[in-house]
Amino acid sequence: MQYKDLAAAIIHDLKNQLQSVLLEGERALAEIPEEYHEPLRPLLGRTRRVHQDAMQLVTLYRLNERGNFPADDAWPADTIRHSIECFDSHFPDVRIDVDVSDECQGYYNDFLLQMGLSNLLGNSAQAGATRIHITADETDQGLLIRLRDNGPGFAESFLAENKLLTGDFETDKAGGTGLGLYFTQLMVEHHSTPTRKAEMRLSNHGDVSADGGAQAEILLP
Repeated sequence: MQYKDLAAAIIHDLKNQLQSVLLEGERALAEIPEEYHEPLRPLLGRTRRVHQDAMQLVTLYRLNERGNFPADDAWPADTIRHSIECFDSHFPDVRIDVDVSDECQGYYNDFLLQMGLSNLLGNSAQAGATRIHITADETDQGLLIRLRDNGPGFAESFLAENKLLTGDFETDKAGGTGLGLYFTQLMVEHHSTPTRKAEMRLSNHGDVSADGGAQAEILLP
């Protein structure tokens, strides 16, 4: 066995162990008195974050080694719905508005896009957003999925220095590194074709609230 295969096996086991910790933690939270919940919530939040990173590392290994994430006809309304179901269990207080037709169609790997959207939703919630608006449309350039939130938005230095492209991140006040965004970009780029590139674009906007918020756009050819 090569070292990279051993590392992948360890990460896979870590992912499973973290999932068990999350399930036990949430079960314990449901059984103990309400006054003891608050000290435990940050611990579960950190565990969810590490679990998500472990899932992405396993996925990236599979992308690099086998690339076994074929694209197929898929429906964004279903993909988004499944991402929200997972997200709601961790962030039940965040309101999500979806404006996507059931007839909207794309050509992508449903698993990768679900994981990418889960990253973007989690990033918004962890930054402090309480509302997220999601749209998806078929355009001349391809399928365009847009997420807008009412959080504090991206730091101007993050956008100006194109840190997403380099993977050069610093830990923020919430304990995040930005790697979830970087992983999402890699998952999006997996959908590029020989003639057209799949893209993820990050920016700030002013449409959801008076203070604006973050915007993420995914364009799949």
